[in-house]
Amino acid sequence: MDKEDRKIIFEEYKLYVQTAENNSDRRQTANNFFLSFNSILISGTGFLLATTGKPWLILLSLVGILSSFLWVTTINSYRQLNSGKFKVIHDLEEYLPYALFKKEWNYLGKGIQRRKYKKLTLVETGVPYTFMLLYGFLILIQIIPYLCLLWSS
Repeated sequence: MDKEDRKIIFEEYKLYVQTAENNSDRRQTANNFFLSFNSILISGTGFLLATTGKPWLILLSLVGILSSFLWVTTINSYRQLNSGKFKVIHDLEEYLPYALFKKEWNYLGKGIQRRKYKKLTLVETGVPYTFMLLYGFLILIQIIPYLCLLWSS
């Protein structure tokens, strides 16, 4: 491979690393949207618990569960996209003097740090699952009195 080819590969590498970074920015924007949306829903359900609009509480909770499910799906989609992008980056690094990203992934994967590396996606998906549990609990506290009435009669 001649010097001109290496220069072209390096330019492609820089461009592709930038697309991976842009993907991470879009992922964070999506997370911010879903977090804000669910925070508003939780505020709305809290308001409904304090007032007489309790039948709407179940509907808002179902919307929250659906939104949290979509959030997890979005996180997983970005994870898959990032994985593909970094495989391409690793392939391009074979033509460069030092494979920075590939080394980093190898170090993280082998747990060279004191603690085993936790993939961000695993931590990140904990938030929507927590919201799902909260919404499920809100639905449960609304239907338990009705279930108790049915069971006692």
